[in-house]
Amino acid sequence: MPEEIQRLLGELIASATSSGEVLDIYEAAGMPKPSLDDLTPEFIAKTQQARNPQLAIEALRKLIADESASSTRNNVIRQRAFSERISELMKKYTNQQLTSAEVIAELVELAREVAVEGQRGTQFTPPLNSDELAFYDAVAQNESAVEVQGEGKLAEIARQLVGVMRRDVRTDWTVRDDVRAKLRASIKRLLVINGYPPDKQPDAIKLVMEQMESMAPRLISSRVPLSRS
Repeated sequence: MPEEIQRLLGELIASATSSGEVLDIYEAAGMPKPSLDDLTPEFIAKTQQARNPQLAIEALRKLIADESASSTRNNVIRQRAFSERISELMKKYTNQQLTSAEVIAELVELAREVAVEGQRGTQFTPPLNSDELAFYDAVAQNESAVEVQGEGKLAEIARQLVGVMRRDVRTDWTVRDDVRAKLRASIKRLLVINGYPPDKQPDAIKLVMEQMESMAPRLISSRVPLSRS
């Protein structure tokens, strides 16, 4: 249980602090150090048989949380999705809906998804970079929009949204209502021109604005175009 995890972590940290040692949660859990590049059946079996399964679960949870935060940088949609899925798994574990072995298997599966997160953009032609992919996730959040327009069209909208941001975002845009209103109008115009379902536009505009708010500090501070990698 999470409470048990916190108790064990507290005892280990206190012990390590008093002895001057550096706490290795993986060694304490009796499991191999996890790697997103090597989540083999053998790794799962060893982890499920760890002498402290609660700590093994915490180690995996932390690994996934850290790696997903890194791989979804500035993509609020994917950050939220991974965070919610981790929380849901831990909630099921707390409520004894999943055993230790089951939650470890679920966490490993989620870790595999995180490991390939950075490659998602390559499925498009031409490939989407991380910024374009973030806008794609915003406009593709509604399944009916994907069905009506298709992934290719939504990918093109995402590329155009990056252009809108490069053109219109300025240092003071988050505190100036007139600038924000103009930006929302530009986003809506782009969606209309591309035939985005009218009833889905308000939610899409809201999510696109969230993505822009996440990306804007990087764009403004560097004063260079958004990433093309």
